[in-house]
Amino acid sequence: MKRILSKIRTALLFSIFVSTGFLSACIDDVEGTFYISDEALKYQIDTTITSFQMQDNFGITEGFYLDQNIWYDTHHYFSQVGNGATYIETFGVNYYSVLGNYSFMFVLRAQVEYTQMEIEWNQTDRISYNFNSKKVESGLNTNISFFDSLSVRNHTYFNIIEVDFSAIANQIGPDTPLKIFISGNDGLIKFIRKEGIVVERIYNEQPLSIGQPL
Repeated sequence: MKRILSKIRTALLFSIFVSTGFLSACIDDVEGTFYISDEALKYQIDTTITSFQMQDNFGITEGFYLDQNIWYDTHHYFSQVGNGATYIETFGVNYYSVLGNYSFMFVLRAQVEYTQMEIEWNQTDRISYNFNSKKVESGLNTNISFFDSLSVRNHTYFNIIEVDFSAIANQIGPDTPLKIFISGNDGLIKFIRKEGIVVERIYNEQPLSIGQPL
């Protein structure tokens, strides 16, 4: 089933145009449907989680909301590329906060020979990880680690991705965290800012409404 991408940020549209455009130029003789790998699917975020709370070590609480208007109206879709007989699967979400004005983007995209993961913070600091080569292949040259689980505020999350910008702290924006922790299914669960402030997910099964008191 082919789905349509609409209402996307200009910066993100350019990123996808470059990725799929380059792919199209390389696979004119390839036909078929290419799916996100099983390994990468472990980290797909549940889009029914439309909001969540996080709190720093000073007790300040921040609400994050799934961006339904500026990111994809449809978070999971197939794109037609190449000679028209090739389809690639893409999953993507973008969450934003009101108080800190943060933006967190997470994308899984199938290619012909591998699955690509893109993580971007505040539309400025971006990485692209190849699940086949096990390397960051574009964007900032940083470290990514994978863990089975991580306990945050007495709740255990699974299938953890850690993005560590510590070694290149002078290359990231002032509001980009030194470390970002993402859980498969649950999404963003923890980040550590440059000044040492730790912001952690508050486990709550009930979604927030925009403007709801925290």
